[in-house]
This record gives sequence, structure tokens and C-alpha cells, in this order.
Amino acid sequence: MEKENGSRKMSRRQFLVLGGTGLITLVAASCGGTSAPTSAPAAPASGGAAQAPASGGAAAPAGGNAAAPAPAKVQGTVEYMAWGDQADVPAWDKLAQTFMERNSGVKVNVTSVADPGNNMYPKFQTAIAGGTPPNLAGFQGWEWQVYADKGVLAPVDDYIARDKFTWAYPTDLATVDQSCRRKGKTYLVPTQVATMVMFYSKKVFDDAGIKYPTDDWTFDEFVEMAKKLTNTSGAAKKFGFQPNGNWFRDIGFMMLTGKREFDTIIDPKKAQFNQPEIVKMVQTIASDVIYNLKVAPSASDTQGGANTINTGNCALKYEGPWFFPQLNSPDLRTQKKEVPFDVVMMPKGADTKRAHRGWSEGVILPKSNNQDAAWAFASFMAGEEGNKTYSEMSGRIPNNPKLIESFWLPTIKDRFGVTNGKAFLEALKNTQIDVVSGVPRSKMWSEVVKPVGWDPIIAGSKKAEEVMPEVDKKLNALLDDYWKSNP
Repeated sequence: MEKENGSRKMSRRQFLVLGGTGLITLVAASCGGTSAPTSAPAAPASGGAAQAPASGGAAAPAGGNAAAPAPAKVQGTVEYMAWGDQADVPAWDKLAQTFMERNSGVKVNVTSVADPGNNMYPKFQTAIAGGTPPNLAGFQGWEWQVYADKGVLAPVDDYIARDKFTWAYPTDLATVDQSCRRKGKTYLVPTQVATMVMFYSKKVFDDAGIKYPTDDWTFDEFVEMAKKLTNTSGAAKKFGFQPNGNWFRDIGFMMLTGKREFDTIIDPKKAQFNQPEIVKMVQTIASDVIYNLKVAPSASDTQGGANTINTGNCALKYEGPWFFPQLNSPDLRTQKKEVPFDVVMMPKGADTKRAHRGWSEGVILPKSNNQDAAWAFASFMAGEEGNKTYSEMSGRIPNNPKLIESFWLPTIKDRFGVTNGKAFLEALKNTQIDVVSGVPRSKMWSEVVKPVGWDPIIAGSKKAEEVMPEVDKKLNALLDDYWKSNP
């Protein structure tokens, strides 16, 4: 049975959604479609020379400085399930419109879904289980692997080789490989690289008469600075730090200890949250900043969006570039609602290399009979021109280091007022991904780490040292079950 967009509909017999696990088990071997390009590329729209299809399988991309434009002569409808917040949606719409103007035979339908963990991924799973997958879907770099393992996704190596599309796969960013490839095959087409640093509100510092932090600061200095910046005696409270309140954001602080919460970040077999260094850091950054140090707002303080860095009531927040438009953009400046800010690297901790959390994000191609058009749109978004559009509109970091330095840094200075953009460049030199596993991070978080660990820690009802042994125990049960089925 065919859909109007040319994507083959998969029967429910092909997939079994395992109740309560969040995983999909492939029952039938075939999902329809093919992972190899089905047509030779036409001459690129920009007038460059057409690329001949590669013979045989494609090797892993070797990186490069330029991208060949995607084949122009493609047809049909591309259903794109795009995740993203207010920074992304206008960019997706702009990219789709531009692509359709240049490819009259293709229609791109963008369905934007906010919050990938709680909304996007369940919606994608439901579409797969129901036999109506999109042709293209947005994914974070640690979450798509389970679908590749089950045979749901199409590798893109043959397309990359055919079009010499090395632009989006630089070899000098370590987490690109971890985010984009699985078991020797490439699946994710990256539209951005990502890392997180510390944001600070200039006005809060200025009002307190305290110097701005620098890239050389330490964790102890961060804590002392947060204390000095906190003043809750007046009608308008001021807090030194706004915590994020979840494991995947607090990973950025945990890495400062030089420890990680698994025996290995790629396909771990053992959880090890209950290490003294991790326990102490989580207790400090998720709970003590609120209840003991009293430098961060509680849940009641932030009800209705009050007392945040966005409102000018918090001085420091650990965030990524997608957060730029929420603080200081041309629109906000026109409305006189901007929060002038800048960024610095994470403070130095026990880890002298100061690893930063980092990854790639982009799109994957579920298997279908319309993969040529899906690839054409994906490679347009991830190519130099499309990536510039996406980065300029969203503030997110481009997928190529040369574009970061030549284009992104001056853009974020002009558009968002970021003068220390080099903090992101330095952070990207030593980044570590969250966790890549057959048990996806979203499952670990929703079933174990959140209810057993972070919820009681943030509520102040239990200490990290009390809950981390149970977090390890239950995560190890999940990992053991997975490895029994996947020896």
C-alpha cells in the first residue's frame, strides 16, 4: 500500500511496540525502500558539475571544506517531522520554502514538534509502529541509534559518496562521529554541532558591582560568585544561579569532576552514578544551590516564569546557543525587552582538560521509497548555504568548523550581542556526548534517573548519596536486559 508521498506503508506486523519500554522491535526483516540512491544526480542548481554515482559501497566521509549541492531533479512529497523550539521553527519553514522554490517537483511538509524527549520521539515511534513514518525526522545525536539497530533507518553513506558531501562531517570534531555513525554506517545528517557553556546576565553583575566571569574561572569561584550575586531581601529577588534540574544538563557539571556515569559512554554495560565525585557534584548543583547555599530559585520562586535569567533575576545559567533568541535578539531589542548577556566556558574543576558536553544534531531518513527527495532536502539543510540560513535564524552552531569561525562568530555578535563566542570554539575542542546505547537516554531518564534520582534530589526530600545506589541498580537492570537480548 502506497502513501501519496511515495513512502511505502509498513504493516503493523513489521513492528511490535514493547509495552512500557519505549523501544521498537523489528519483526519483519524488510521495511521497504532502499538505502542506496535510486537515481543518478542531475546537474546542481548552482551550475556546478554533476557528480557521478560512486561504485560499490561508500566509505566513511573523510571531511572536507566544501559540499556538492544535492541533486536537483527529485520529485514527490517529503514529510519532515522536525523537532525544535521557537528558535528552530521559522528556520525550518524558511529552508523548506527555499528548497521548494528551487525544486519545483518536490513539496516539503514540515510538522514541527516541540520538546524532543517528551513529544517528538514518542510521536516518531507511534508513526513507525503505525506504518506511516515521515520521510525525514529530526534527532539529537544520542537518540536515533536504537532505530538504526532495529533496521528502521536508511544509511546515507552511498549518498555521501555519490555527492561528495563531506562538508557536514568534519574530522576534527570528535563527537561528530559518535553522533552520526553507528556500527560503521552513517545515519545522521548533521545540521549543527552543539555544546553548552555558562551564560551570564550583564545587568545583574553590573548592579551588584561584580566583575564578569572569565574563561579561566574555577568551580569554587563560580560558587562564591553565585553567593555574592544573590540578594533576596528586596521585593525583586536576585539569584546567582538558575539550575536546569535534570541529568542531561547536569552532565556538564558532572564532567568537571573527571568522572562519567557509565563504564563507557558508547554502548555501556554498567551504570556508575554512585561515585563519590558525581554524588557530591549532583548534590551541590541540583539541590544545595537551592536549599543550603540558597543561591538559586526554588520551584515556587519560578512559578509562572518568574525569577529566571530571562526576567533579569538570575545571573548565571548553563545553556546552549539555541537560548540566544530568548535573551537578546533584534526583535527583543526593538521591544526593549532584551537581556544583555555574554558567555564563558564552564568553570575549571578536577578535570584539568575541562571536557564540555557536546554532540551533533540533525535529521535521519526512515526507510521509504522517497529517500532521494528526503536526502536532497536533508543535504540542502546541512550544506553550506542551508546551514548558514539555519544558523543565522536559530543561533545554533553550524556543522562545519570553518563556517563557525568565518560566519557564526560575527553573526552571533551582531544578532545576539555575544562577544565571547570563542568560548564555544574552545569548548568544542574537547567534548563528550551524553550516552549512546541500545537503551536510549530518553528511556533511562524517564524510567529511572528522573523518578529515582533527580526528582527527590531537586525536591529536597532525599540526598544524592541516598538515591544514587538505586539509580545504578535500576539502570543496570535495564542494561542487563538489553545485553541479554543483544549479546
